[in-house]
Amino acid sequence: MKKLLILALFGLGLSLMLAMPTAKSIFFADSYMLRSQGVEANYWNPARLKVSSFTDLWLPGVNSAITASNNALDLDTYNYFVTRDTLHVADKERLLRDVKGKLSASSEASISHFGFTIGNTALSSSTRFFAKAEAQEDILRLALYGNILDSYSFSKASNNVSALAYSDLSYGAGDFSVPFLPDGMPEIKAGFSVSLLVGLANLSTEHFSASLSTDEDGGTSARQEMVLRSSTFGTGFKSMLGLYSELMPGLEAGLTVDNLFGGIRWLGTNEERSYHITIDSLFAASIQDDFYTQSQSTEEISAYSTALLPELRLAAKYDLGFMDVSADWVQGFEESAVTSSRGRLSCAAGISPVPFLPLSFGIAFPNSVSPLKTSYSIGIHSKLHELAIAVQTYNSILPGYKSKGVSLATSLRFWF
Repeated sequence: MKKLLILALFGLGLSLMLAMPTAKSIFFADSYMLRSQGVEANYWNPARLKVSSFTDLWLPGVNSAITASNNALDLDTYNYFVTRDTLHVADKERLLRDVKGKLSASSEASISHFGFTIGNTALSSSTRFFAKAEAQEDILRLALYGNILDSYSFSKASNNVSALAYSDLSYGAGDFSVPFLPDGMPEIKAGFSVSLLVGLANLSTEHFSASLSTDEDGGTSARQEMVLRSSTFGTGFKSMLGLYSELMPGLEAGLTVDNLFGGIRWLGTNEERSYHITIDSLFAASIQDDFYTQSQSTEEISAYSTALLPELRLAAKYDLGFMDVSADWVQGFEESAVTSSRGRLSCAAGISPVPFLPLSFGIAFPNSVSPLKTSYSIGIHSKLHELAIAVQTYNSILPGYKSKGVSLATSLRFWF
């Protein structure tokens, strides 16, 4: 039972193995807005679409990334607990220590289909997958200690699951000079991208409530109600606006607002599944196979829309000559499958010890829902192509048993 519990908890963090806008952002722990150019600027800052004078080309599938992480469990924790025959209080508290109110997990994937640039414009296509899950700390505490309080309550705020998958066809244009700037002010470039979206699948928790209580006679009663909404096939739209400026030699700054007017209208098979479980005044001596009542129903629902909520990103980058450093701040306005309302800072550095061998390191600082992330990459660069791979680890400086997640990414680009 103990091993099943630990496996289930670890699985919550790693079972969704399928938002990074492009795979290359993994190389720099998401500090990538002012590093993007060519096709990738279509997703990061279209104002930079003509930073390079070359035509950039994406091939199918080779610019891809996958990531999964959680806020509490790592391989070292798993190995520690499966070697214990009995869990003592100190062991249980160690397991609860990093949960901090709820166990959260997220997973993302991105795969490129094609992309190319012509002058200051780009056309590209990719598929993305996002998933999040949260479970209240009291659920884990109940599993470890049993029912030690008179009552427990659970709500959707801390117990939910959401997922979204869609493909895009994106067109961007940039390198437009912002007019009417005061004399002496650095030139500001602007750009935009628009994306036609095809929704592949959507899952959301529409309602969740549960309670567990003990009555005066010692009997246990429980209630749970949950409504999940699932959908397949939809059409939608999103857009991005970007600004970019070189404030002084070597120092750049940028701003983007993503997911403007974003949303997907679900037109295919749309269903709501309702689950109800009831236990009335249960005693250990009277446990039977039918000690609870359960009902489940499925209802087809009409077409509805999922909003892709706006996200703000600010960035700066400085070229030191032998290396460059950057910092990005990203801030969503609400929680959703693709955004977080908690701001996040990431920084990165890139260096080429020899001209054909680019190396990078990135770090994304933790917040209340996302752990520390560090990234490492190595590549081979020439006048015609760049081939690179990256690994990103969560909650540890180096990949290992202390990692609470992992990301892998590949990049292959051609220019001419």
